[in-house]
Amino acid sequence: MAERRPRGRESRRAARNRDYMIENPTQEELERITARRKKKRGGALLPLFAVLLMLVLTGGMLGGVLAKRYAPSTERKDLNEWFEAEGSEVRIYLNDALDRETLASAENGTVYLPIEWVNANLNKRFYWQWDDEQLIYTLPREVVRYTADMKDSKGNPVYKAAEDGSMELSLEAICEYTDLRVNQFADPEEEAKRVFIYKDQGPVERAEVKKGTQLRTKGGVKAPILTDLAEGDSLTVLEAMDKWSRVSTDSGFIGFVQNKYLEDPVEYTWETDFTEPVYEHQTLPEKVVLGWHMVFSREAALSTLDSYYENTKGVMNVICPTGIQIKNAEGEYLNFIDEEYVQRAHEKGLKVWVMIDNFNQPGGLKDFSTENYFAHAANRQNFIDRLMADAEAYGYDGYNLDFESLPTSAGPSYVQFYRELSVACRNKGLTLSIDNYVPYHFNDHYDLGEQADYADYVVIMGYDEHTTGSEEAGSVSSIGYTELGIQETLKKVPAEYVVNGVPFFTRIWKSSGPNLSSDAMGIIDAKAYVESEGIELTWDEETGQYYGEKETATGLRQVWMEEERSIAEKVKVIKENNLAGVAGWRLQYEPSDIWDELDLNGVL
Repeated sequence: MAERRPRGRESRRAARNRDYMIENPTQEELERITARRKKKRGGALLPLFAVLLMLVLTGGMLGGVLAKRYAPSTERKDLNEWFEAEGSEVRIYLNDALDRETLASAENGTVYLPIEWVNANLNKRFYWQWDDEQLIYTLPREVVRYTADMKDSKGNPVYKAAEDGSMELSLEAICEYTDLRVNQFADPEEEAKRVFIYKDQGPVERAEVKKGTQLRTKGGVKAPILTDLAEGDSLTVLEAMDKWSRVSTDSGFIGFVQNKYLEDPVEYTWETDFTEPVYEHQTLPEKVVLGWHMVFSREAALSTLDSYYENTKGVMNVICPTGIQIKNAEGEYLNFIDEEYVQRAHEKGLKVWVMIDNFNQPGGLKDFSTENYFAHAANRQNFIDRLMADAEAYGYDGYNLDFESLPTSAGPSYVQFYRELSVACRNKGLTLSIDNYVPYHFNDHYDLGEQADYADYVVIMGYDEHTTGSEEAGSVSSIGYTELGIQETLKKVPAEYVVNGVPFFTRIWKSSGPNLSSDAMGIIDAKAYVESEGIELTWDEETGQYYGEKETATGLRQVWMEEERSIAEKVKVIKENNLAGVAGWRLQYEPSDIWDELDLNGVL
């Protein structure tokens, strides 16, 4: 039987083994063995080379893709596009927040801001006088008046008209009276003009760049570059994230930088050399206990002064006669308080603060426009000059300003009037007090914040919670209403300048079907009415008053009674909040015992 020869792997192994088993190969056998081995190695290397070549080519292609995907972008952002400002336009940043609605302008390196924006965001005390194109700023003892020919340090106008006709004020002039930190980039050669304004800024986080890098529009190396950052540059860190931080640079950019290029942030507080003006308050050395004295003639004022004072048991230390009443559109007024009245009041130890009102004469609210009249600088000055002349002639100790039912549009003119009036009063040694409704958003234009500086006393008229025209019957001044008025006022005015007014009257409400009306009565008369009608009163904890009602042949009668106990509850709140005093509207409406509760200075 013939021997079978192995095939495949066994044949190659057998041939290799036979090669190694030859003990003394001939030259021919050696050449054959060598040729076989070379052939084997060549066959093995060719596939390996092909694989390596393929890996190199694939790696190169993959590396290119990865480099394209992950390598930092070198694209630079167009700054005019980024800041959305070109030419003379200046983009505004306030406390590093971009204002997208308003643009400033630049002229020869001076930045001009719209005065409406300045009033709303930086300083409300710059007042633009449209009638005679005059810019006014009111200091504690001086009214500064800018004119069109006044220049800043660069020789540019302090203010100028914008293309739309509005007025723009130079940033340099604003900084003269406002504590601001400014970083501006508005020179003519600046590619994209912008200004960074900082106001009321507390501590910030600052970090240094530890290695040169780029500031980008977003957090990512593919985002366009805004500017280069050099080692040692200081940045303000606005928001720190895991790998990137949003920062503000001293070179006028806000963008993103990788955290690995930043040193650890440290807290920093900017220094300022600005000196705030001091608005001095001419206040009494004791608590104010004021009574409003309603008068409509000189004779009536004099004839009632003694008896009204006696009723207060000597507790009242300030009398406030309604002596100056505006009577027509031209701002003329009646004055019922002369030297004799003041002298007699002084003999009783009383201060005399004469009230100026816009409602007691028929032509007051009807014809006189606070908005239009006081919008003119000449009118304000004329009115104030007359008041100062009266005060000097008759010896007044101060004025009490009581302008009521003012529309929102009258706010700026009214506020500027009492600013300028306060300067005149302060320079003459006169006390200025201003009456206000209980604060609500719809009477914000009386501006308690400004009164806190310019007035010596801010008076809350803590009554008329429910009054003529109310949709429902209710208290004239519940304890909750008193607390509301005081707390809201204290948000804007320090307690040592706040006087709370209390009512010496109540209302008798009459309901008949859908019809509702009321009659205001002084406390004395209201007590008599309740007794005569047989209305039973019960103490109501919620309102802090006695309440009573009665059905009559003509409808329901209701009363929330003001009297000694309800007034005592209000005085308790005044004392708890350590207010400057109390005021009562109005004298001779109240029984004498009311003053036992109003004795803030321990007279009795």
